[in-house]
Amino acid sequence: MLWKILSLFSAACLGAACYFALSNQKDLDQERTRASSAKANLKAAQARKKEGDEGLIAKKAVLETSVKDLQSAKDETVKLAAEAVEKEAALTVIKGNLEQISQQVTSVQKQIDEAGDIEKLIAQIEKVKKEKLEAEGAAANQTQRIASAKAEFENVVAQTAKLRETEARGRKGVVDPEFTARISQYFPEWGFGILNKGNTGGVFANADLEVKRGKNVIAKLKVRNVEQNGAIAELIPGSLAEGEFIQTGDSVVAAATQNTDSKGNAAKKDAPAAEGASTTPAMPTATPEAAAPAMGSDPFGAAPAAPAAPAMGSDPFGAAPAPAAPAPAMGSDPFGAAPTPAPGTPAAPSTADPFGAAPAAK
Repeated sequence: MLWKILSLFSAACLGAACYFALSNQKDLDQERTRASSAKANLKAAQARKKEGDEGLIAKKAVLETSVKDLQSAKDETVKLAAEAVEKEAALTVIKGNLEQISQQVTSVQKQIDEAGDIEKLIAQIEKVKKEKLEAEGAAANQTQRIASAKAEFENVVAQTAKLRETEARGRKGVVDPEFTARISQYFPEWGFGILNKGNTGGVFANADLEVKRGKNVIAKLKVRNVEQNGAIAELIPGSLAEGEFIQTGDSVVAAATQNTDSKGNAAKKDAPAAEGASTTPAMPTATPEAAAPAMGSDPFGAAPAAPAAPAMGSDPFGAAPAPAAPAPAMGSDPFGAAPTPAPGTPAAPSTADPFGAAPAAK
């Protein structure tokens, strides 16, 4: 009887051992399956990380170039602003001299009215009038130079804004709406193509593009990798028109809807950093109350906005000085109407103050 009990107990233990062994075997198989899946996921994640690192390096290079260009534009703008302040100060001095000469002419006229050596007084008047004309010519020339300096200042400010706009579009992966390129080579089995433009042509990573044939859009592309003179763009699944295929030489333009995900769905765009940040500020009109900008101060303030910067080493004040008008002939009436200029003689420079009255001396 005891051996039967022991046999049953042994059989029960053996059955339990078989059950636990089978259960452990299933768990082991599941763990092996999960380990294999984890390895595959790790490999894919490493590949995506490598691709992301390459894209980050390219974006950093573009950003560094934009920052250098922006700093150069700032330095040039500060220099032009300082020169404009110096020229305005010189113009104020010339205007003061012109007023003194006018007072001298008035004094000489009074002396003539009170009698005296007429010929000597006439000679003095002719000399003073000649000096006055020379001063007027110098003032007009100075005005032209200041106007030219202000125009170049606006030029540099506009270029700075353009650089900032390009940098902002590069961060968002949005190409210029007028962007065009060509398919240099397309690989249908892999679903991507090579463009004939890169960073220097205005291409940014993650930009949305469209392939056009004639006036029809046949497919949509997403830029993945960008080099200096080329870029790789992959086909957005489901965007290829039925019956069409992409081939070398096809035209590529900016997508009607920028910033889309890999499925072609439009993503939310970032809110603009500052409305009107790319607008070029107008140059302030010089008035007696308006103070000149401090030397070395940042003339940008908020982001201003475009044409090309002037070439280094060029004359920042434009045209050469205007020649002074000839003095009136001896014996002419110094107080009457001005003589009619001969044909071909250049007109005397205008004495009108383009910046308003000069500030009162303290």
